[in-house]
Amino acid sequence: MSTTDGRLAVVVLVSGSGSNLQALIDAAASPASRFCITGVISNRPGALGLQRAVAAGIPTRVVDHTLFP
Repeated sequence: MSTTDGRLAVVVLVSGSGSNLQALIDAAASPASRFCITGVISNRPGALGLQRAVAAGIPTRVVDHTLFP
């Protein structure tokens, strides 16, 4: 799936501090980037990665993984 500007739409899964997410956010901000982050999902409501996403204006969701054994 791609965005209207032709970049690949990416959803990122996080469960902790989101350091890898931050690297992706930084890379996606480059004009040369061929992807954009359209959402972030975590199984932990308090994951710092969710805060990083919110700060970057990226929609977030929390999924309770225990509901999917």
